[in-house]
Amino acid sequence: MTSSRYTKRKIYYHGYNFFFNIYLKITHCINIIKLKLNGVKYGKNLKTMGVMVFKLHPESHVIIGDNVSLISNPRRYSLNLYAPMKFVTFSTNSEIKIGNNVGMNGTSIVSRSQKITIDNDTIIAGNVVITDSDSHHIWPPEQRMIFNGEQTDESVSIGKNCWICMNSIILKGVNIGENSVIGAGSVVTKDIPANCLAAGAPAKVIKNYKEKTKSRSEYPKS
Repeated sequence: MTSSRYTKRKIYYHGYNFFFNIYLKITHCINIIKLKLNGVKYGKNLKTMGVMVFKLHPESHVIIGDNVSLISNPRRYSLNLYAPMKFVTFSTNSEIKIGNNVGMNGTSIVSRSQKITIDNDTIIAGNVVITDSDSHHIWPPEQRMIFNGEQTDESVSIGKNCWICMNSIILKGVNIGENSVIGAGSVVTKDIPANCLAAGAPAKVIKNYKEKTKSRSEYPKS
């Protein structure tokens, strides 16, 4: 009886994986078509898993480097993903640039009028939001339903070899230095220096690292 139950579970497991892998291949093809139709420039060995969302201004610029992994399906991520990968641009000045060897999981990137840069070897955990704009007026309160002007937008830069942990929010005008870690659930409102651990809402530096580092691509592959 136990053996029969185990056999059924094994058949179900392998059958499910077979059809799921077909689904991933189909969605990857759909994503590549979307990238081409939206004029996105991407490098070699791009991996996408699950359907991605694009809402791009036709004259904006989105550039994706080599060996980038974009995960939109929660089954390919160890924790929950609340939403798929999403790229949004609103104007001709909008620019999103992703470096080489970057991994992102259910990340939302919104560039209204400025440049958002994610440098080489950075990893971004699930459900992170990155934006260059407040979108609405903060004060007075009666104007909060009105979009503010693009002159209030500010570019965002995430350096090389960073780790942005799950559920973090990176707000406009932020520059994160290379090798730094942003703790889970952080709200980053100001610049974070290189080689440190920052966390909290708003995020603050809680530890500095001084050890010599090297990029992920320099380590031997296992």
